[in-house]
Amino acid sequence: RGWWGGKKRGAELPLPSAKRRDAALTVDAADAAAAAEVTLERSLCQSGLGTGVASVGSVPTIDMGSADCAEVMWQAAQEVGFFTVVNHGIAEELIDAGFSTSAAFFAQSREAKEAQSPFSSHLNSGYEFMAQVRPSTGTADHKESLQITARAGAMDGRWPES
Repeated sequence: RGWWGGKKRGAELPLPSAKRRDAALTVDAADAAAAAEVTLERSLCQSGLGTGVASVGSVPTIDMGSADCAEVMWQAAQEVGFFTVVNHGIAEELIDAGFSTSAAFFAQSREAKEAQSPFSSHLNSGYEFMAQVRPSTGTADHKESLQITARAGAMDGRWPES
């Protein structure tokens, strides 16, 4: 059962006043962090960072064993926005297991995914179906995704079972 106690998403149980205050503080802190991220994204968009275009078949490859990997990664992130990493030391079996787990999660019904990982807009975490709007452009992404946020507490009750 999700954090909402098995009720429909959005139906919250009444909290005692101290817990309500603590929850409000958590929401306020999360909202402030999210607002800071939106401000950063907008400033990056206006600066032109990440506006480079990759030509067909030329995804930048970052060799983690090279001395200049940090500079090359930063350049790829700024100019193209994505890259492939090699010589990272992660076992192929672990990578394959991660992809298998992801495939199993996304193969489920939308209702099952929402139940396992309810979306929280103020934490920007959880399962989302064709609803995310890019703050920098105001346009919606037409995809489903599992937003994983590193902020403390953002993934509490949102890690999928599969």
